[in-house]
Amino acid sequence: MLVSARPGEPATYVTWDAALWSEEPLTLRAFSSLVGSMRLFGVAERDRLPALLAESAQNQQEVTDQLGLQVRKAVEVLVQAVDRINADRGGQLLTGVGERELYQAALTVMMRLVFVLSAEERGLLLLGDPLWNRHYAVSTLRDQLREVPDENLLAYRHDAWSRLLSTFRAIHAGVEHDQMRLPAYGGALFDPDRIPFLEGRQPGTNWQEVPAQPLPVSNRTVLHLLEALQFLQMRIPGGGVEPRRLSFRALDIEQIGHVYEGLLDHTARRAASTVLGLRGSGGDDVEVELSVLEGKAAESEQAVVNYLKERTGRTPTALRSDLRREEPPNTLALQAVCAGHDGLFNRIARFAHLLRDDSLGHPVVIHPGSIYVTKGSDRRNTSTHYTPRTLTEEVVKATLDPLLYTGVSQGAEPSLETLKTPADVLALKVCDPACGSGAFLVQACRYMAERVVEGWGKAEAESGSNGPLTVPEALSAGASHSQQLLPPEPEERLALARRLVAERCLYGVDLNPMAVEMAKLSLWLVTLHKHRPFTFLDHAIKCGDSLLGLHDPAQLERFHLVPSRTQTRVVDYQLTEVQQLLAEARRKREALERFTALDVRDAELKAQLHREAEASLAMVRVLADLIVGAALSTAGSNADRSAALLDARLEELLLQAGTALAPAVEQRLVAEGASNTLLWPLRQSATQMLGTANGSGEPRRPFHWLVEFPEVFMASGSGGFDALVGNPPFVGGQKITGLFGTDYRDHLVLYLADGRRGSADLCAYFFLRAQQALRPGGTFGLLAVNTIAEGDTRQVGLEAMLRQGVALYAARPNFEWPGAAAVAASAVHGVCGSWSGARRLNGMAVPTISAFLSAEDEWSPKPLRANTGKSFQGSIVLGMGFTMSPEDAQAHIARAPRNAEVLFPYLNGEDLNSHPRQQASRWVINFWDWPLERSVEDGSWSAADARQRELWLRDGRVPDDYPGRVAGDFPELLDIVRRLVKPERDQNNRAVYRDKWWHFAEKRPALYHAIGRGHVFTRHPDGWSSSNPEPEHVLACSLHSKYLAIAACSPQAVFSHALAVFATTDWADIGLLSSTLHEVWARKNSSSLESRLRYLPSEIFETFPRPEGEMSQLAVLGRAFSVERANWCLSNGGLTTFYNALHDPGRQENPVKAIRARLAEIDCAALAAYGWTDLNPEHGFHEVASLPANDRVRFTASETARLEILRRLSALNRQRYQEELDAARSLEAAQAERLTPRKRAGRPAAKKAAAPSMQPQLFE
Repeated sequence: MLVSARPGEPATYVTWDAALWSEEPLTLRAFSSLVGSMRLFGVAERDRLPALLAESAQNQQEVTDQLGLQVRKAVEVLVQAVDRINADRGGQLLTGVGERELYQAALTVMMRLVFVLSAEERGLLLLGDPLWNRHYAVSTLRDQLREVPDENLLAYRHDAWSRLLSTFRAIHAGVEHDQMRLPAYGGALFDPDRIPFLEGRQPGTNWQEVPAQPLPVSNRTVLHLLEALQFLQMRIPGGGVEPRRLSFRALDIEQIGHVYEGLLDHTARRAASTVLGLRGSGGDDVEVELSVLEGKAAESEQAVVNYLKERTGRTPTALRSDLRREEPPNTLALQAVCAGHDGLFNRIARFAHLLRDDSLGHPVVIHPGSIYVTKGSDRRNTSTHYTPRTLTEEVVKATLDPLLYTGVSQGAEPSLETLKTPADVLALKVCDPACGSGAFLVQACRYMAERVVEGWGKAEAESGSNGPLTVPEALSAGASHSQQLLPPEPEERLALARRLVAERCLYGVDLNPMAVEMAKLSLWLVTLHKHRPFTFLDHAIKCGDSLLGLHDPAQLERFHLVPSRTQTRVVDYQLTEVQQLLAEARRKREALERFTALDVRDAELKAQLHREAEASLAMVRVLADLIVGAALSTAGSNADRSAALLDARLEELLLQAGTALAPAVEQRLVAEGASNTLLWPLRQSATQMLGTANGSGEPRRPFHWLVEFPEVFMASGSGGFDALVGNPPFVGGQKITGLFGTDYRDHLVLYLADGRRGSADLCAYFFLRAQQALRPGGTFGLLAVNTIAEGDTRQVGLEAMLRQGVALYAARPNFEWPGAAAVAASAVHGVCGSWSGARRLNGMAVPTISAFLSAEDEWSPKPLRANTGKSFQGSIVLGMGFTMSPEDAQAHIARAPRNAEVLFPYLNGEDLNSHPRQQASRWVINFWDWPLERSVEDGSWSAADARQRELWLRDGRVPDDYPGRVAGDFPELLDIVRRLVKPERDQNNRAVYRDKWWHFAEKRPALYHAIGRGHVFTRHPDGWSSSNPEPEHVLACSLHSKYLAIAACSPQAVFSHALAVFATTDWADIGLLSSTLHEVWARKNSSSLESRLRYLPSEIFETFPRPEGEMSQLAVLGRAFSVERANWCLSNGGLTTFYNALHDPGRQENPVKAIRARLAEIDCAALAAYGWTDLNPEHGFHEVASLPANDRVRFTASETARLEILRRLSALNRQRYQEELDAARSLEAAQAERLTPRKRAGRPAAKKAAAPSMQPQLFE
């Protein structure tokens, strides 16, 4: 036996049976290769056994991902099995049960199985007892089922399902029998009444009163559920799959939680027509209606390939290969799932090689009316990745140490001497505002419990031989035996400490109710005691939207989300009633936290106290919902108007609420409960105003921190948590509106960001909420996408927090997420208040940490007026039906030459970076801003006034004598757009995108006017002239790219949204924009996408202070560089290939060396144009700190020079901005002077000058 016992990790082992070596020489060879002397001493360090074991431990992501995929397929099989049973019973089984509830029921079964497997392997249940092993154990059931020689026989037996239900009941209620004793663990997870239809019972029945009639779920289905959990199907070198038994004892709880967290963005749906389950890239399977595939195939093979590439993520080559295969891979299996319908078989056969198999080996074909599992749209965390224990440990330790040890914020180091008392530690309140499966709460539980145990040991040592100590304060017990005594065994102490921490200190919130259950499961696993009930967590882990809700008592008192805006006050009797209800709930919650559940009776008492607390809060929740609902329903882009609407709405609601809460009816309300009809109108009003989330259609669920956790937010002094930890969801700012609604984003901007607008990532709002939810002196440790320190996300989040008194004391910016996730992240730690202790950036001591997560106090660059109207993002088309292949475009032009007026090359980022000539791979139909058709019958364009003409243009329909072009002038192309784009646009949330379906979503008229193509538009900006010449070329770069590559392009293209376009023909500009100076500026001020540069013109070009010195030499060098690079690309590939060679130290051929020298000359010329000839760039191959660790070598200026360039450019931006601001104020003052030569008495003073607008004065 070989045992690996790494510190802090479960021991793992492998065994060999030496008696079989003569029969199985391969096993002997494996033994010799693994533990022979050569493996220990005769190979490189990385190939030795300890290093191999350590590397294996790092591959947890692979295990986690594969297990997650298998569990998802198992859930799919169980859902379909229950659906078939329901169909056999005429639909009676699932009466009143929706598809979503069915999916959650199947997920709950899998959660139960994982819990039992984990508990059994950890020795916490009765595994090993013969009776348990034979009749109850989940760990042994799979092997027992495999004893049946033919798996097909299992399809006709159903006893395994009954066994599982019996085991679940035994864990919930306990067993007291002379042959087997099991304590009752309680908890909602195993409650038989939670999902009664799994036992064949009707909703509302009691499991102790109504006999179960277990569903006829086949033993074969149960077998595949268990094998999905107990055996990993791992790919092996050389191809093929090998099943490997999984040890749940060796799995981290974080891994188990993440497996289920990955299922939260799935749901169950009922098929309206035949649906096919297709293979996706990386196991990301998808479901597609057969009729949709047939429609795409009817258009062309390219159309179906494009569609499937977008849906599945597979390559076009692989998709074409599967589509062109004639015979299905398994004709008999496909005929079986088609149920003998030859017509259906023939329809599916052409797509058979795209199908995936379920865990039973059947092709996935879902018939109309059947339920299937697919991706949903209600999971907030669209970038959920496995968070390994090493990462949660780092974040939790850095966040909690200032609270667990005395003097850390003043510079002291954590030590046993400075450790606070167990009572102080257990008084801390720690929350994860987006807890998911509970990884951070689990680690907080571990870490705090270890400190409690250390504190007990310290107290024990200090007390000497004064007798036993009490739990949890570690006080001397004296002669009293009524108190719980500190157990002597270290393992027992740690188990007790974990339960105390979980019950008293930890809180969590998540939008998804199943995530809440998963977080509880994770904490149950880490706190499970063989002889104690489940840790009671219902009061602390709750469901709701962390960003939507009240947190301040003044918000209730003033009945307003912004209490400072109003003098209105809830009348005394209402306020008194609310305060009494909150105080009552607080007392009951504090009571249930004060004692530890030793048996199921204690757990039931905690549950009773929790129910009473919840009942007393029902009315307060309604009031809070009204306040938030009013704020949501009145939120808009105009802050002043939104505030006025909110004030008026709340005044109306306050009168309505006063009636419901009148003292005369209050006693009846309490007696009759929260469902009292007098509260019903209030609840309905709140629900209507809160609305639904865009993606899921589910009602919004505000989370009122003050109401849900009154013992935290109504504490004496300033309420709030002591610490917040977690990994809030990453959702790009542009996606928030689409996922959650325009009203939701406006609400975040107005009431979390204090009106600060910008394309901020969702995680920035969680940072702001963390600041609100912390007490003064509280700490936070949050993971975020690396854009938290970049662009709008930084300005909305960290910059505002630092201005309001938050101090950052530790950060690890821009690190690669451990494992396979291509995500660049940052860990940020701060305190609400002052900090005079050590500050650490990437583990190194620094004097300060700025909002940029750097050690310098930096200026946030501002847009400069001098750069206005020179850089643009390309058109947002929004509809793949606008595009076509170049061959199809030429065919349309050949049939009707006039089509050339609306067909153009469509240049995107891939074309710019990959094609040697920057040639478009697709063409696009562009009707610019033209009307749709000439269909107005009762009007004349020539006779109409300007107002009427404008109304016609807005409507898109004009009279017959309209002189300009309309989309209807090109009927063949308009028909394509109507057929392929309009159905998609009809589903869009924005009215303008639906109504103007023949237009691009964002037409970018400012861009095309600036590059000499304004004549194609119907409307023009003031000052535009039709004589503006069209330039020879324009400059462009990809918005998302590994390298910053500026290229000259034809202005005749339509530029996609993935490009930044610069309206310039000056060759000096291509030199300047290709220089290290601009690249350094771009890297610093961009928002990065994964580890790629994300070039936003508003953040980079508009803030870039251009040189004012002589640039003629830069123009010569820029043109020469452009020509040399183009010639190299013609022979070798696109711009990405070029820059790969440029930055590869191994590429020393003359053309590459010459271009490197040219770029060095460009840098020197650019520095001279700025007048910075004193700065030596020290060109060479250097590591760039902001790039990924495995790919940061570039041919560039030295890091010292890059930092100095950045410092000077930042100072220059600040100087130029101030100069422009001063000039604007002087101009305004001069204009005011001319308009008012004499000051008139009583005339109001001139308004204070505003900052100059940096937006182009060209309409969009």
